Amino acid sequence: AAEAKEEEAAVPPQKRFYRQRAHSNPLADHTLCYPSRPQDMDWASLFPSFFPPEAAPGTPPARVEFADVGCGYGGLLVALSGLFPRSLALGLELRAKVAAFTRARIRALRAAQPGRFGNVACVRGNAMKHLPHFFLRGQ
Repeated sequence: AAEAKEEEAAVPPQKRFYRQRAHSNPLADHTLCYPSRPQDMDWASLFPSFFPPEAAPGTPPARVEFADVGCGYGGLLVALSGLFPRSLALGLELRAKVAAFTRARIRALRAAQPGRFGNVACVRGNAMKHLPHFFLRGQ
């Protein structure tokens, strides 16, 4: 079962299964999961290779340096991954299907090319309402 899931993750997603309207009302009440404050964000679940469990005590945690607001299908995230391999980049996308496509695309790229694309991730979020919940001041 684990092999089938790993093999499935290596297959790139197809956009035709993730089509959604180009506009989503940012003021509508969406059921979004977001941290109550930046310190509560679980970055290790998004960037596991940058948050090893055996990290030395006192080692400062990695911080997201690039935020792609409205990341769409993840083209900029994928490009940033290769240009800045030691920097974390997070995409924020409001549209559910598009965010799901981008997450699937990143999973497929990670499975197809181990050791790469571990520095990019996508979450479904509303930057107009919740951006301060994800990032520390000055981050």
